[in-house]
Amino acid sequence: MFEMQRITCDIDVVGFNSIYYFEFGKNFSHTPERHDFWEMVYVDNGRINAITNGVGCILEQGQVIFHEPMEIHAHISDNRVANNMLVISFTANGEAMRYFKSKTFTLDKTAKTLLSLFLDEAKNALGTIPGDYENKDNLCFRREVFGSGQLLQCYFTEFLIKLIRSGSTLSRKVSMSEKSRSIANDSMTELICEYMKENICSSLTLKDICNKFIYGKTQICRIFRESTGQSPMDYYTELKMNYAKKLIREQNHSISQISDMLGYSSVHTFSRAFKKSVGFAPTSYARSIL
Repeated sequence: MFEMQRITCDIDVVGFNSIYYFEFGKNFSHTPERHDFWEMVYVDNGRINAITNGVGCILEQGQVIFHEPMEIHAHISDNRVANNMLVISFTANGEAMRYFKSKTFTLDKTAKTLLSLFLDEAKNALGTIPGDYENKDNLCFRREVFGSGQLLQCYFTEFLIKLIRSGSTLSRKVSMSEKSRSIANDSMTELICEYMKENICSSLTLKDICNKFIYGKTQICRIFRESTGQSPMDYYTELKMNYAKKLIREQNHSISQISDMLGYSSVHTFSRAFKKSVGFAPTSYARSIL
């Protein structure tokens, strides 16, 4: 008599690992990352390039992408427009979550409303939504309005179910193509180049670059050469030598000081690298421009 019908949880959102709302400039980027939980990125304004396991795609305003646990991914502004992004990382169980693998979605009015409700409730749970990319503090719901954590779970679960029910209406498969490979390679190369420029006075090795970008040596070299026509280390040396020539022309430092500034182990090693790249020894180059 009136036995209870137990509810089956096709998607079990266990909890949230982070919630951010970023307002980025047109030059934002971050190096590839991976973690053992899901991540959802929604472009609220602007446009970004998303890279996922070596495949690139462009996300326009109103679109969302999911990254499954341990998937290598990165996001890069397109250098033309600023962008606002809602980033939700979460832990969820259930076979239904496989549906979100390698997919992007263009949200309709209902899906956007659910995200808006989620964001409003996040303010009740957190007080303010973090917007600093460098802020890696753990979420804290200790000051939450009664039930806000549970409502976050409800709204987000409803949002995920809505996307699954929409089928192919809202979703698009992210797959390897010449265009997607080009987007990924060019974006990754841009990140590597920026990393090298930031560390021009260090002694980066190919292993350092691979560790930073979570890619193997063969893959890094292939991606970089396809985009620039050079190997990563040849490019890095060229950056150093161009900077060294600038310092020599300014005449504010000795050759030995420049060698130290650029992270070389000895002035002999620096001079040899300089001559190989420029065709002159540093001292000869200095005399030639005076």
